[in-house]
Amino acid sequence: MTGRWTYRTSAAGVVVLAAAAFTLSYDALHQLALDSRVRPALAWLWPVVIDGTIVVALLTVLAAKRAAVRAGYPWALAGLFSAASVAFNIAHAPDRPVAQLVFAMAPVALVLTTHLLMQQVGWRRATSGPTAPVAEQQASSQAAQPHRPGDHPAPEPPSPDQAAPAGARARVRAAYEAQIQAGQTPTGAGLARAAGVSERYGQRLLAEFTTDPTRPLHPNGNRPAEGHPAHPDAEGR
Repeated sequence: MTGRWTYRTSAAGVVVLAAAAFTLSYDALHQLALDSRVRPALAWLWPVVIDGTIVVALLTVLAAKRAAVRAGYPWALAGLFSAASVAFNIAHAPDRPVAQLVFAMAPVALVLTTHLLMQQVGWRRATSGPTAPVAEQQASSQAAQPHRPGDHPAPEPPSPDQAAPAGARARVRAAYEAQIQAGQTPTGAGLARAAGVSERYGQRLLAEFTTDPTRPLHPNGNRPAEGHPAHPDAEGR
């Protein structure tokens, strides 16, 4: 039997038992109301008020639990009317211990089966609710397991550009502007030699400077072409 059918079968059984317990308690309370001279047309309301309040209070407890709020008052109400139902059933029973126990079992069974049904509803919602995100589950599992060498690849060493000193950019910029003012066309290799940085870093900054609209102009009024020297020996300057 699958889990779904197990839940449905047990829930149906609980409902049947709760209905049977309510019927037995209803009959005893109805007779007690008639014996207490409640009008016959209204006597049926007396067991509904007593046992119905128990069911409603327990359902309110379930709603409060789902809303994550305190349920002190519903619990107190359910306990008070449960005790009253048991007491009234015993009062209606014949003056024999066994008979009083028989009549007391119906309201007790009503309370217990209703509470059991509430628990089944809560379990059903918990198992059929949305699962946690995959990333959250992985994070929790990683936190629970100690890290061992080899679990994660070693971090890559920084590239020459990332390892460049903090003032390297300023030196490359100064060399770039000096070559522009001298009428030369800067190159990445030339800037790298002048600033003492890697050629790759010098080429990247050269591309950045030459695309900057605020970069210095060539003395002839034109901006130098990116990456192309103006003279054959410009690379060595």
